[in-house]
Amino acid sequence: MQKIQEHITLAILGIVYLLASVRYFPGRAMHSIVETLIHILSVAPINLGATLVIVAVLQRLVKERLPFSRSLRFFLVIAISLEFILGLAHYFEINGAV
Repeated sequence: MQKIQEHITLAILGIVYLLASVRYFPGRAMHSIVETLIHILSVAPINLGATLVIVAVLQRLVKERLPFSRSLRFFLVIAISLEFILGLAHYFEINGAV
């Protein structure tokens, strides 16, 4: 039961990450898809680097290796947080506030 719950939470975090990564351009669906893919590929290294640093620090503190699912969860939480901030910047840029 615990394993199924972990898989469900990871799937939900993955879906939220993908939804937060969408870059929407009104009336231009193909442009939205291309920009979303470019955005995901350009921001993923930043998320991965931050995750590696946090996981390395936690492993040093705990003195044992973290499970992959826990590291993946850290990656998704960091990525969602960063995507929220970048999404707000994109929204304000599209609407001319910046």
